[in-house]
Amino acid sequence: MALAGVVDPGPETPWDQRLSGILAAARSAALQHPGIAAHIAARPPLGVHGLRLAAGITASLTEAGLSPTAVVQTLQTLIAYVTAALAMAVNAGVRDERWHRVSQAMSGLPGETLPIVGSSEQFTYGLRLLLHGIRAEAAAGGSR
Repeated sequence: MALAGVVDPGPETPWDQRLSGILAAARSAALQHPGIAAHIAARPPLGVHGLRLAAGITASLTEAGLSPTAVVQTLQTLIAYVTAALAMAVNAGVRDERWHRVSQAMSGLPGETLPIVGSSEQFTYGLRLLLHGIRAEAAAGGSR
């Protein structure tokens, strides 16, 4: 039910935009139900809405040029990423005392600010890295 409102932009949308749209919308919907992250991590969402979104993700990965084996492995990786991001958002998504201590400890490292663990900003950045990796994997032959 938590995924019922998640819209798949559809096959006319470029694969990377479709994929990021589905995953960002799923994250947003799941944050309305904080207990769902552990549920998704423990077992794949096999309800009608989970299967619908998995079909959209699978189609996007296929369109990206991945082999069938790489599509499945990448789907598993994306589910792991989204569930971990959800857990971080639920458990540590504020600038609390620990965030300030970590930020101070990392103050000598490059970068202007430390994003909030579990924030939308951090999720979007990680998803962008994954999309680059998917493009590179597809360009290298997609694990064929």
